[in-house]
Amino acid sequence: EKAMAWGMRSEMAAAMLLLASGLPLAQCKAMYPSIFIQLAGNATDGNATETEDEEALGPQPFNIRHAVGNFAAYEREHPGFASGIGIWMAVGFALFVVGWVMLLFSEIKAVLVCRDQDFRKKMKDLKYMMPASAGIAELERRESLMMRPRAYLTVGGLMLMYIGLSCIVYPLCDVLDVVGLPAAPCLLLVIFGSFFVAFCVATFWMFVCWSCTRPWAALVFLLISLSGSLLLPTGNLLLVLLWTLLAFVGGSWYFKWLPDQYDISNEERPVWVQDVGHITVSCSPEEWEDANATAWSNLVDDVQSVIPGSVSGKKDEAKTK
Repeated sequence: EKAMAWGMRSEMAAAMLLLASGLPLAQCKAMYPSIFIQLAGNATDGNATETEDEEALGPQPFNIRHAVGNFAAYEREHPGFASGIGIWMAVGFALFVVGWVMLLFSEIKAVLVCRDQDFRKKMKDLKYMMPASAGIAELERRESLMMRPRAYLTVGGLMLMYIGLSCIVYPLCDVLDVVGLPAAPCLLLVIFGSFFVAFCVATFWMFVCWSCTRPWAALVFLLISLSGSLLLPTGNLLLVLLWTLLAFVGGSWYFKWLPDQYDISNEERPVWVQDVGHITVSCSPEEWEDANATAWSNLVDDVQSVIPGSVSGKKDEAKTK
């Protein structure tokens, strides 16, 4: 019953947000019909209970009609309230998109490097390439340099997505406060729920990036994302914390501990054991500066390589010839 009540209140707050942002009333009714049906039912009851009766009976249960009235009155007294909600959402959406682009850029770069490494390994296994072939050491050094900023871009992208989602959800707390509902559950949603949602979104896109190169590793990312997406709407804090623990421990076991054990024992990995490279973030400012310079250099090289007539593009054409 508590979950149903909280769900009803969340739908009501979302409907108010949409009305405040300028959405027509007809479209809002189509999106949340149950809210307006209950509102109409409350309106037909009339004003049977006066203020004196309410004071005599003590605190009354939540009434959607009164909540909508309070929200409309507050909006009239504070004309900038709706624009403030729009600004929060616009800033949050912009930060989310920037973080998403950073994550994709980092992971796609890592996928391309791993595909080249897999191809060279296959060529060596088939005796078409010798381990000490000319230029291999230099190529591996360049690949290691390209992978250096990956951890900072991936983690930084995740954090920007988290901040963006927090900015998008934060106006819901103001709406709940205006209509007289407790804002504590909303603050928990902003602080913890936004992070869990950002983590599920990030793991889903990592599944998309790695699905063609590391299919078994990609399935692990998909399992983490889908399980989190199914558990988060329940609102059960204990289940969410248990899922977080299992996701981090299971991910560390599969992506870090298991491949290292096969490498230490010099045994061939099974087909289902696949890593996606190491993601290690240092606390050293020098490492941050070096990773930032490398990431910028990689971005400039990638952009120049697709621009006709650029210096990098001419070098690629010369190599092809």
